[in-house]
Amino acid sequence: MLDVGTGTGIWAIDFADEFPDSEVTGIDLSPIQPSWVPPNCKFELDDASKTWTYPENSFDYIHIRYLTGSFKDWVAVYREAYRCLKPGGWLEHMDCGSGVYADDASMPPGNIFETWIDVFKQAGPKMGQTFEVIDNDNYIRWLGEAGFKDIKKKNLKMPVGAWPADKTLKEIGQMNRVSLEMGIEGFGLYVLTNVLGWEIAEVQAFLVNVRAGLKNKSYHGYCLW
Repeated sequence: MLDVGTGTGIWAIDFADEFPDSEVTGIDLSPIQPSWVPPNCKFELDDASKTWTYPENSFDYIHIRYLTGSFKDWVAVYREAYRCLKPGGWLEHMDCGSGVYADDASMPPGNIFETWIDVFKQAGPKMGQTFEVIDNDNYIRWLGEAGFKDIKKKNLKMPVGAWPADKTLKEIGQMNRVSLEMGIEGFGLYVLTNVLGWEIAEVQAFLVNVRAGLKNKSYHGYCLW
């Protein structure tokens, strides 16, 4: 199997541990993966936006997760995945929608998350790398253009914060909130300064408001995956 944009490599390592008979390859632009890995797992430095170096029919399963904003041409990436999959193989792509939503009236119009969405809607066209990968089923259309036929979709509502009554969802929501709080500066700093031309002080003030929104216990928000 192939893990595209493996990052720290933790997913590929867990997969290799769970399926010891598999051969797992993780690729990324950054060589930040550990050297101590299962014997059936390896990491390679590669750019998935270019033509893949693997021959046709190389993989049974290709995994892509949370690479929104990473590619200028998703159809080209999917075409490479299609080419490199064996007959009967599977591509699994998990990604996050561009905003935070609520099914009740807990998040008023004009809330900070609507501003967050608008910021990245402005930045995407300027970068040529959209952040609206799963929004409006864009990825479903791109998969079809790349040649995939048996396309299955499953949406998950990932709570932000500990507001759900369900114990498992409450724990997931807490972890999701912490992850977002820790990640928003790294996720947004380049986009806001280099792409949209904001000043650092302006960015920091904006992120304070976003973090406040994430901590707002009255918001029953969720991310859509």
